[in-house]
Amino acid sequence: MNRIYTLLFSLSIILINPIGAMRGEIWTQPKVFAISLICILNFLMLWEDRENLKLPQSWKINRLLWEIFLGIGLIATLASPFPWRSLFGQEQMGDGLLYWLLIAIFTLSNSLLLRLYPELACSQLQGLVIGGVIVALSIFPQSLNWRIDYTATTGQLIQDSILRSTIFQNQQPIGLYSHRGHASFVLAAAAVMTLVGWQWQWINTRLAAIAGILIIPALLLTQTRAGLLALLVATIYLLGRQYYKLLFPVTLVCLLIIGIATSTRQIDNAPLIRQITSDRVYLWEMANRGISQRPLLGWGMNGFGSAYPYVRYGRTIAKVIRLDDFSFNYQDKKGQIQTAQLPTTKAHNLILDTALSVGLLGMASYLTLLVWCLWQLIKSPYRGIEAVFIAYLAFTFTWFECAQFTHLAWWSLSICGMSRVPKITP
Repeated sequence: MNRIYTLLFSLSIILINPIGAMRGEIWTQPKVFAISLICILNFLMLWEDRENLKLPQSWKINRLLWEIFLGIGLIATLASPFPWRSLFGQEQMGDGLLYWLLIAIFTLSNSLLLRLYPELACSQLQGLVIGGVIVALSIFPQSLNWRIDYTATTGQLIQDSILRSTIFQNQQPIGLYSHRGHASFVLAAAAVMTLVGWQWQWINTRLAAIAGILIIPALLLTQTRAGLLALLVATIYLLGRQYYKLLFPVTLVCLLIIGIATSTRQIDNAPLIRQITSDRVYLWEMANRGISQRPLLGWGMNGFGSAYPYVRYGRTIAKVIRLDDFSFNYQDKKGQIQTAQLPTTKAHNLILDTALSVGLLGMASYLTLLVWCLWQLIKSPYRGIEAVFIAYLAFTFTWFECAQFTHLAWWSLSICGMSRVPKITP
């Protein structure tokens, strides 16, 4: 059973569908499918040993907080101008209401499973580290030839600098994901898991060194500042004052790399803050306007795309007729049908995206859930794995949640159900 969990958790971050037609079919849905298989296996394991299963009070509180968040999400979905989009999520991001229901099942069931079988946590972590190494290996060929995307149409172009899979040249290397930013967080999380696994003696020194030697250069090749910053913040959190002499030069090098990456992404005639944030300030301004229009319950899951037409074009819109991944059609005041582009599908900030999607009520319930789970983990004897979630918070300050990788953060929080930290010599 340990090997099955290792395989499934590895697949949850590397599985793709090479013959898919859209980004969601290629990179998102296969990973969600792997999470679904994990949930099914969790239920089978729990049912088999149901006589020994006891529901602790902390788990019941966790379940209640999930129910509140999902309940608000359901109301926001029903009230959304695009309820089906809210239910299923945007095609590539995939984090609609049904996905969050799956994540709730994944987190709660895994928490109970590790209470009964704490040794499975080691197999799960090892699977994620193995997956991280595979993602790292997939990045090196792409850094040499950007046309490699591991799909059935790899190398084929629909126009200059755009692959048939719709991957742009400046989005490479993407590894086994639809964007290099997604891959960067997975690599950062895998690096943190490797360090924690080594500290807990779940991964021996030789294997940890091999993983680090592969993962860190691959992370640098993604040229994603948020991923590098996430790893830096999590590492400082884990090692702290004990290794300050080592952390100081590492921090300087990371900041230097981030600074160089920032200087190469110039936006013509834009203020300094827009240069530093790659113009995310504009998205945050749009998000704030959208929140002010529907403050309590938001616009439904993936709320930025739903809100943007109304926020950007305001009174010139009589009715939004259709909302796609990159554009939307609307009827103007003169009755004419117009087409406009979506700049993105996310506000690129965890707080703003959550408030846009489920309103201030939903955001409050979501933050309460996060704080509760994080506090349970920090005060437990298996403290340390929460560094993965710390990395996630740092990453989503300028990025967003996505069905391709969000389960990694929630897996780390599910460890709070583990009855003990098993000492396993790999």
